[in-house]
Amino acid sequence: MHQSVRDYWISFNDPLEGRVDFMYLDTKGYVSTGIGNKIDETRRDNSAPTEEERAASLAAAYRLAWLVNGSDTEARPDEIANEWDTVKSHLELAPFGHLGFRPPLTSLHVTDEEIDRHVFQKLDEMEGVLTSRPEFADFGSWPANAQLAALSMCWALGPAFTFPLFQAHVAQRNWVGAADECHFTPDVGTIVIRNYLDRAHLLLAGTVEGQGLPPEQIAWYVSDVFGVQGALLALGYKPLTQDGADGPLTQAMVKKFQSNCTLTENGAFDDPDTVNSLAAQLSGMGFTVL
Repeated sequence: MHQSVRDYWISFNDPLEGRVDFMYLDTKGYVSTGIGNKIDETRRDNSAPTEEERAASLAAAYRLAWLVNGSDTEARPDEIANEWDTVKSHLELAPFGHLGFRPPLTSLHVTDEEIDRHVFQKLDEMEGVLTSRPEFADFGSWPANAQLAALSMCWALGPAFTFPLFQAHVAQRNWVGAADECHFTPDVGTIVIRNYLDRAHLLLAGTVEGQGLPPEQIAWYVSDVFGVQGALLALGYKPLTQDGADGPLTQAMVKKFQSNCTLTENGAFDDPDTVNSLAAQLSGMGFTVL
């Protein structure tokens, strides 16, 4: 993948998945941690694992460096297994996401550095699987926006996802067609935003190739609320949700950006000086601003 995709990956996914340093169940009842990292090989949603599935799941959990809460003591394998079993046994809490599994229900955690290490390890593994498939053989030469969108789909669906029309379009570098076929379900919660983002980046990939822009740089618009929110997130302004709504949180982050840039603090996403400053800072980070 292009370095720009790797550099942007955490900022892209943090608002969608959150950053959780303990084990929890996602809405489908799979043990997860970090930035939406599943450590659960159970084959069926919201169900207890077989012995084989549990063993595979524990092997995934052991790949992280777990620490005992309140100390820097490394957790023993049996402590990690007990934690995984405890979390998995509370399927009734899955609808509440990580909020239902905060300490003291859980007693182990991982550091931010360990979360990032694991995220990039998983990202590299997913890229390896994806690029081994014939339709994605030219992945390395794709525009950065297209790489980002495809890897985003992998993050949510796994790199072996089967979307025949999408796969046919990307094999032909038909980014507009791919944008029309990248949508996945259930279209609820942050999946709505991920679908919107994936589509937007695939369309931007078409613009990049159509205009002969640098393929190794992520292209981005700052002409609407959605684009401004994405720009602010890329620049580290959080908490913020990229939902295209000009609400109080967005206005507050715009004001914070304006304050940091000694601009008039009006909270307006379309303020010309603010847009120009956002564009300049994004360009300085290696983005192509449209």
